[in-house]
Amino acid sequence: MKYCRKISMLLIALFYPLLHFGQERINWVSFEQLDSLLAVEPRETLIFIHTDWCSYCRKMEREIFTKQNLVTVINKNYYAVSLDAESAQEITFDQSVWKPKSNKKRTGQHHPLALALLNGKQMIFPSLLRFDKEFRLKNIQQKYLNSKELNDFLE
Repeated sequence: MKYCRKISMLLIALFYPLLHFGQERINWVSFEQLDSLLAVEPRETLIFIHTDWCSYCRKMEREIFTKQNLVTVINKNYYAVSLDAESAQEITFDQSVWKPKSNKKRTGQHHPLALALLNGKQMIFPSLLRFDKEFRLKNIQQKYLNSKELNDFLE
């Protein structure tokens, strides 16, 4: 009985990664990469603003951003960027350097780029921003979107 349990755990550990093999994922790019990509091949941009503590953000990452039909649409038609709104990371984008006030991540201390992208709107998580090929804001949703709502948002 003891060995049966060990063998079954070993088999699960070996074969679990194969369940995810071949599943396409969203090609998230950084803001630095986005600058170059937009210069070479203009495309619409989808920005996902989130935090570590936001349960709806994590739920979207786990359940919605893994749906194959949405992954295909996003990868084919958009540059996707994920931005932690409370990041302490310095970001270079659009010929500017965006520096947070502190070099330590703190809840409630929002990154200046997240604030600029939301353009005065209240910081609500998750926030999805859709930009056109010239990087002008087309649409914004500041709530959890199920797969149908996200599909409608992308059309």
